[in-house]
Amino acid sequence: MMAMTLELILIRHGETEWNKDRVFRGQMDMRLNATGIAQADVVSYLLKDKIFDAIYTSPLKRAVVTARRIAKPHGIEIRESPGLSDMHFGLWQGLTEVQVKERFSSAYRKWNTNPAWMKVPGGETTRKAWKRINSQLREILFMHGTGTVVIVSHRVPLKMMTAYLLKMTRGEITKIKHDPCAISIFDVPDRYNIKAITLNDSSHLKMLDLPPAEDF
Repeated sequence: MMAMTLELILIRHGETEWNKDRVFRGQMDMRLNATGIAQADVVSYLLKDKIFDAIYTSPLKRAVVTARRIAKPHGIEIRESPGLSDMHFGLWQGLTEVQVKERFSSAYRKWNTNPAWMKVPGGETTRKAWKRINSQLREILFMHGTGTVVIVSHRVPLKMMTAYLLKMTRGEITKIKHDPCAISIFDVPDRYNIKAITLNDSSHLKMLDLPPAEDF
């Protein structure tokens, strides 16, 4: 990679029990399960020879633990950023996908088809989440014009960051996937010429010989 560009690496946290059981997490805090820890360790090994200028993470435990395991071979401190926290899913938090479909069928349908102007019942609007998350992303990009920077975050924030980087709208986040401990890499020479190198790559997790992780 050329010296005058930024390599931006977006990584989703490893699996939790709620990921496995298809329970909405949002800003509820839970730890990685054994699979999630193994996934984070695979990512750590994969990236061990990289030279990182910074590792930013959501302050939620599942992201922090993932980020710390990635950072360990590099001997650098992670930087917790509240702007990278998951979207607040309000009344959906702690409910399974099936329960949300049954109790909030209209809102859930909108979430999966046209979420641009949606407010999750009791939670955050997609507009507010988009502004919070991508304001934090812009700040990180401003602080790091070159080198390699890692961001560890959650499914929806990573979809929103990816959409922003690719000049998509927040209504198009339904077109984007980001599986647990999958990696997306962007070449960022400047804000006008951003190029996706890889998107939602989870091929490194095959060594765990586990069922494929899902975008939930």
